[in-house]
Amino acid sequence: MTFWCSIRIAALVIALSLTPTLATAASTLDTAAFDTALAAHDYSRATVVLNNLVNQRLPATDKAGPDPVLDRMYADLMSATGETLGEAALLERLTADPTLQNRGHFQILLATARESAGQFDDAERLYRIAVAAKDITPQDRLAGTLGIARLRMMSDPSAAFSGLATLPTSSGTAWEVDLQRARIAAIAGHDDDARASLERAWAEALSAEAGDAAPARVASDLLIAAGRQGDRTKLIAMLAIDRLNRTPNDGQDALAADAPICGTSGITLTDSVAIEFMRQAAPARPRFSLVWASRPAVAAPFMAAVARAAGFEVQDGQATVVTLRCRSAPSSDFSVRADPNDQIMAWSTGRGAYPLLETGGDTDPSTLAGMLADREKRYGSNSIMLLPVLVRPFPKNWSALSDNQDARSRAAAVAHRITNIIQTNGGPADLVLFGKLGNTSIDVVAQTKSVADAQIEFQTLLAQAAQNSAVSLDTLYTLVSGATAIPQAPSALRADLLERSIAVFRARAPITDPRVTALALRLLSVRREQGDTVAAAAMVKQYGFALDLCSVANPPVRFTSSNITPDDYPPDLVQTLAQGRTTLDFSISPSGAASQPRILVADPPYVFDSIAVAKSSTLIYEPARINGAAQTCRCMVQSVRWTLPD
Repeated sequence: MTFWCSIRIAALVIALSLTPTLATAASTLDTAAFDTALAAHDYSRATVVLNNLVNQRLPATDKAGPDPVLDRMYADLMSATGETLGEAALLERLTADPTLQNRGHFQILLATARESAGQFDDAERLYRIAVAAKDITPQDRLAGTLGIARLRMMSDPSAAFSGLATLPTSSGTAWEVDLQRARIAAIAGHDDDARASLERAWAEALSAEAGDAAPARVASDLLIAAGRQGDRTKLIAMLAIDRLNRTPNDGQDALAADAPICGTSGITLTDSVAIEFMRQAAPARPRFSLVWASRPAVAAPFMAAVARAAGFEVQDGQATVVTLRCRSAPSSDFSVRADPNDQIMAWSTGRGAYPLLETGGDTDPSTLAGMLADREKRYGSNSIMLLPVLVRPFPKNWSALSDNQDARSRAAAVAHRITNIIQTNGGPADLVLFGKLGNTSIDVVAQTKSVADAQIEFQTLLAQAAQNSAVSLDTLYTLVSGATAIPQAPSALRADLLERSIAVFRARAPITDPRVTALALRLLSVRREQGDTVAAAAMVKQYGFALDLCSVANPPVRFTSSNITPDDYPPDLVQTLAQGRTTLDFSISPSGAASQPRILVADPPYVFDSIAVAKSSTLIYEPARINGAAQTCRCMVQSVRWTLPD
């Protein structure tokens, strides 16, 4: 379900895609119908009802402010469907109202959003406030108590375990409490208690609701337990439950890039964590949670890193668990959470403009045109209230317009109008920037602007953004790192954008900020590409990069070959149809062979680890050189994809 917009970095451009869909039903419906549909898990029906209510409750002016009724309904629907982007803004507004009915429920939802964003202290505070409320429902008390336990297990497992001791459960919820108890016991090193709790959770999972994914989640924990104990037979048995023919997850690169650096926060080379991801989390549950850590003290930095790497999603199946270890060195692909959904949801709904949600059906163009005309007559041609309608005809797939110049031109005109409305109505600087960059890329697709002109315009817009304090550093970083990741872009353009942006970051953040380090590594790569050895050497010294890092080698190390073949697929996995991906961190010897390998990310865990380590020595590179002599370099990161043999 797309709630407002999604920003994507495309081949040569940064593209803006606004894709909500209008409902076609027109009957008069009230909030009771919405609540009934939501209780029945009929989210399609609930969406139709909500879209109709949005149209029925249009304010008299576009300066009327937010609608508390719609805020409540959007928040509940987003929580139920696992769509959290933009949810926090509504929940903040709701929970700030002391007269709100069932306030504890929405505090629980806000706490869950904070937990998913890596704001653990604030999340725990909100969970505790909600649980202490006298009128909280048993379901919300369970959610809040489990939330406290998840967060406390990262610092005080004993306190986390005690908090669950007297928690009342039912036949449908006992499995989740026992699963959490098992995780706490495991991280505290009480393996016998963990094993007993997991066995109970496994037996109880059959009584859970289908949407809870209880068997898949408990099986994932059993998989981790078996892998830690070296029980490959049980490991494979658990793997087969929810991973049948699952495709490898490309989002693993984001996890590897954002993993904590070894040595920071007391994290050692041997520390590791296991983290569960949900394809669709149950209401008031986070999208990821800690399963196990080698030590409680190292869990929080890893979890914060995972919260930043929002691109990792469960593509198929219900739940995925991965193991993660620290990086030996920083990455130029470090990522941050810079999605504009929260901003645009807070801003637009604060003015009464609520998005119309996808229902899976198409809207008749004449109906859409009539709705737009009605809003233009009511609010004016530049009102924010036009946005929910204008975004509807925006193409989801620009390639579909490749043979239709008129359609491309119309879509480009709408894109420019959308951005103009955002800017005219005082939209946040980040949104205006996203919109203008998106318009430039759309103009290229519409063939109204050349690639060369677009590159100049990108450079100008990003340079202006770098000097605009209203543009957040996370947004600036995301845009610049995306624009400079495109190898086809001229090196002079990439170098200029990076230099300007680094100057801004150095004025507002320390040199050790991981965003600064990532941009500096990227600029270093461009300088080497340009053959400017003097500038490259100066950067290595300025930022204190170790000279034996593979990422600073000049000339750069390059992959040449490997002897990893489909025949290396473990034969005992064939019946499971398991596929996966292993990311390795290793050194490169003077001969060019990978050496001293470490598993950085494993999905699924333990399954391909031994073969990945064994075959890593067949990864061959052009080695690092100093004055022409081959040298050892360290901290090379490489992923290996495991697919079924033919």
